[in-house]
Amino acid sequence: MAGRQYAYLLEVRMLVAAEHIAKSIDLKQLGYPKFSSDTAMTETVSGGYLVVFKYGVVVYFGLQTAEKDAHKKEIHRAAKNIHSYQETETATLVQGSDKMTVYDGNISLPAVSKEQVLVIADILGKSVILSWYESQVNEMFETIEPIAEKMKKGRILKGKKQLIQTLGGALSIQNAMLSRIRLDDKPDILWDMPELEKLYHLLNNEYEIIERQRVLEGRLKMITDTISFNTDILDYVSSHRVEWYITLLIVVEIVLTLYELFLRHP
Repeated sequence: MAGRQYAYLLEVRMLVAAEHIAKSIDLKQLGYPKFSSDTAMTETVSGGYLVVFKYGVVVYFGLQTAEKDAHKKEIHRAAKNIHSYQETETATLVQGSDKMTVYDGNISLPAVSKEQVLVIADILGKSVILSWYESQVNEMFETIEPIAEKMKKGRILKGKKQLIQTLGGALSIQNAMLSRIRLDDKPDILWDMPELEKLYHLLNNEYEIIERQRVLEGRLKMITDTISFNTDILDYVSSHRVEWYITLLIVVEIVLTLYELFLRHP
């Protein structure tokens, strides 16, 4: 990628905030310069940066409140299914350190380049959307806990509609993680600038992206398996109940037929 010049920012310390604002953002409609198929970035008047991901996450670098609000209105016009509650992840970007470190929400760099901003935004964007899904999965666990308790006692939980809704929610998260967000993928900038690998790995380890993804996948599998077991049992019981109804109707029909024959031939 051309333009590897380091752009020194005015602030020594800069607040970075990632927000999951919507289900998706139309980058073409937004019109910011695109750096990949799912990432756009623009530099603000104050010298900060704004990175937008099409999967509904925005990462602000050093924006003041008024400037942030103005950009947010612009982004909202290109967003679909805006969330009433917006998950947020914050960090402090420190410029002027003698070495590169990432620890406890502080990202320290000797200098800050646009390319480094993209890498930082990639990890914070993934972290905030993981937090969003972790919250949703925790709510799903409240649904399946009674199922496990009843199964332990040899009973099943009725109310198939709620179970299917929960199953649909879990499958929707799995699909989004695989097709839209692609948590395993590295940002495209690393192909052009492999020297950014160190920063990427420091951030990836600090925010435990891979570990959290694996835990989330395991919990989602537990949810789908538990609900599937319960619905399978419900279907089994329902099919047997139908068989008994059919058998009962046949018996009743035979009894009525014999009764009619008896009346005709006493």
